[in-house]
Amino acid sequence: MLSRLKVVFLFSFLSLALHAQIIPQTQKEKTPAPAVSEDASYIRYEELEKLKSPQETMRTFMESMDEVKKGSSNSKAYFDQAARTFNLSRIDEGERDMVGRQAAERLINTLDRITKVDLSHIPSEHNGGKWYFRKQAIVDGDKTIAAEIAIEKNADGAWRFSPETVNTIGALYTSVSHLKVVDGVVEYKNWKTRLKTHMPEWTSEEFLMFSKGQWLGFLIIFILSILAMSLMRFLTTIYIHDLVKKESLDFKEKDHYKSTLPFGLLAFSLTWMGGIRVLELDMEAYTILIRAFYILIAFTSVWSSLKIVDLISMHFTKIAKDTHNKFDDVLVPMLSKTSKVLVIAFGTILVAHSLTFDIGSILAGLGIGGVAVALAAKDTISNLFGSVTVIMDRPFLIGDYVFLDKGLEGTVEEVGFRSTRIRTPHQSLVSLPNNVLANMAIDNYGMRGSRRFKTFLQMDYSTPVEKLEEYCERLRYLCKIHPLIEPQAAQVYINDVTDKSINILFNIFFKTSQGDVELSERHKMIVEILKIAQEVGVKFAYPSNMVVLEKTDELQNVKDARIESSIL
Repeated sequence: MLSRLKVVFLFSFLSLALHAQIIPQTQKEKTPAPAVSEDASYIRYEELEKLKSPQETMRTFMESMDEVKKGSSNSKAYFDQAARTFNLSRIDEGERDMVGRQAAERLINTLDRITKVDLSHIPSEHNGGKWYFRKQAIVDGDKTIAAEIAIEKNADGAWRFSPETVNTIGALYTSVSHLKVVDGVVEYKNWKTRLKTHMPEWTSEEFLMFSKGQWLGFLIIFILSILAMSLMRFLTTIYIHDLVKKESLDFKEKDHYKSTLPFGLLAFSLTWMGGIRVLELDMEAYTILIRAFYILIAFTSVWSSLKIVDLISMHFTKIAKDTHNKFDDVLVPMLSKTSKVLVIAFGTILVAHSLTFDIGSILAGLGIGGVAVALAAKDTISNLFGSVTVIMDRPFLIGDYVFLDKGLEGTVEEVGFRSTRIRTPHQSLVSLPNNVLANMAIDNYGMRGSRRFKTFLQMDYSTPVEKLEEYCERLRYLCKIHPLIEPQAAQVYINDVTDKSINILFNIFFKTSQGDVELSERHKMIVEILKIAQEVGVKFAYPSNMVVLEKTDELQNVKDARIESSIL
């Protein structure tokens, strides 16, 4: 069972981790961080040497792409080197690798169809900040795009292809894609270019901002995403149904399929994310779509994680109900709520990251504002730590009868984050803050291993001593043979002589922790005490006042005189 829950939890965790990896980070244009070692400094120096002028930058790009064309065993490294010749500072950090590779593919395909690059015509030194290889106005419907292939000097002294080149190279490539490569140039091909050669001509026609081939790609991706969502929901429903059946969880069957919606949407979003990376979209459309699916992945990842927390909570709730320790019934919901709070907090960061908020600045602001919030919410925080103290110390369990300071007593009904609720003997409900409760003396009657019954049997003075001794012996024997009485702790003795009665101490302990059992045994014991008293012939004293009149001769003479007077 736990292994299965781990699988489900792992799926959600991986989705969150994947999302954390692919979410673009909002970055401002910064100068490169200083080197941290001699090796890093040397690598940095070599990198700058390859980009020290427009000519060297073009040379680095062309040589790297030539190696890629040849299918070199280290093609990925050459592709990355070519991507580093572009200024990608305006691109989200999470997308720079992919955008750089895409720009490199489009640029080499464009150059190969325009001319065979002659490096001697590119300046090895340039006094201006930007050098243009090509600048062209491209009409796209109702708008005109100022496309360019330009190399500019960056803040670190390196020359790279400009951000405008990155943004417009797609339009420039589209304008020349119908041309063949120039003589003497090896055409760059990958699986996408090979696929294009087998596609009908109509797929290259423009229709509503995209080519018809791209619209076809959207349709295929949509169908694959629907299939992925349906398959994920189907498999997850089977898994949940099997899990609920085997573990007898409190989860209605009609809700099984409904609960799989976030998992299906997550699969749908991830499929779309992978699909639109394949389509050769312009940067503006790609950025909008990728941002939308980043946000959707963030929401569905958090939603899926919350569903998994619910499943795990159901499992441990069932375990808690099967145990005698009632405190688990409080601990499981509390941990469940805590887990959900953590998931939502992490999800909020992911969503904010997806919306390009500067998380570092936000967290820094929260660090400063957190002091003020902590001071304002000190009672809440105090209660939270009080809850932790109550949970860790376990001074009582749910259902225990407790006596607290200031005469408060009752049955513990619920322990929450902020307060503990106690049902008093008057059936009123008292909510006691946990920080106050943690500092109170708690007399827990629910944790007694045995329950005491102590009383004084008040016997009449007219009872003979022999009868009293016999009565005590009979009571001791009753305690000895009773199954729930500890005979060693039983005390039955003539304890006191007062002006009204002879008192017999009757002090015993019932071996039970349950209040209803104690009351039942008390009833039976009192009945036996009365029966034995009748059998032995002893009488109980009762409150009374006796007036004793002593008859004297003087009183009798007065009485006789009154009688004679009345006769006369």
